[in-house]
Amino acid sequence: MIANVQLPQWLDDLIFKQLGAKYCRSNANMTVIDWDRNDILNYLGTYFPRSYAEAYCIFTEFFKNHLARYANETELSLFDFGCGTGGEIIGMLDSLRGNVSCIKTVYITALDGNHSALRILERIADEYNSKFDIDISIRPLPLTIDDFYDMKILDKVLSENFDIFMTFKAICEFVTKDRFEQDNAYAHIIKTFIPKLKDNGIMVLADVSTYSDVSKEWLPKMMDEGIRQAGVLIQARNENFNQQFLVTHSHRVNDVSKIAWRII
Repeated sequence: MIANVQLPQWLDDLIFKQLGAKYCRSNANMTVIDWDRNDILNYLGTYFPRSYAEAYCIFTEFFKNHLARYANETELSLFDFGCGTGGEIIGMLDSLRGNVSCIKTVYITALDGNHSALRILERIADEYNSKFDIDISIRPLPLTIDDFYDMKILDKVLSENFDIFMTFKAICEFVTKDRFEQDNAYAHIIKTFIPKLKDNGIMVLADVSTYSDVSKEWLPKMMDEGIRQAGVLIQARNENFNQQFLVTHSHRVNDVSKIAWRII
């Protein structure tokens, strides 16, 4: 199934005209944590719209099929692991507004090791708050995850439980840098954060569907193996190997992204 999304005009104007985002097709280096501000602006103009479209479509399908889960809720809490500039956060929020109108407050904890990306996310969240009748509270966590010890620190920092945990195209960076040695990175992330979900909470894993020269595996297969190792059940997923998304904005018509995603 191919999903086609138009980036909202206010968001298009904000990232390209006000923040100076640039569309750059090169994706040779996806290790976002090391990028400077110019790299981040290229990322903002290229991958932010793609992440927006991916999250908007994935959450819209989920919310429509699970409305009863949120029928009596007015607040929602979200943790985004490796949020970057937050395209998936804004995509989720737009899907939430369109499908779960009872939610009026969203508490967001956003972790990323790149400070420039987090500052841009806060700027976009401020604009979102000024435009829509929903209260968005952003708590940025500027933390670089280098090894198992950092994950243990993060586990201590997060005292609350969340309705939604999500990570979009971030775990592939840990695979590329071999941050968890021989452990399956997806299994490690799942095992770390599953205890931080509320009883009715969900975890959304989305990643590129490429072959990793480091792990010598296709990432979707590595994702499924990690889910199996963690002993959790898949509630929803893309069909076949990956799903294709198209997003149109002022700098590109029908820009293509392909990801594998699972909701557990």
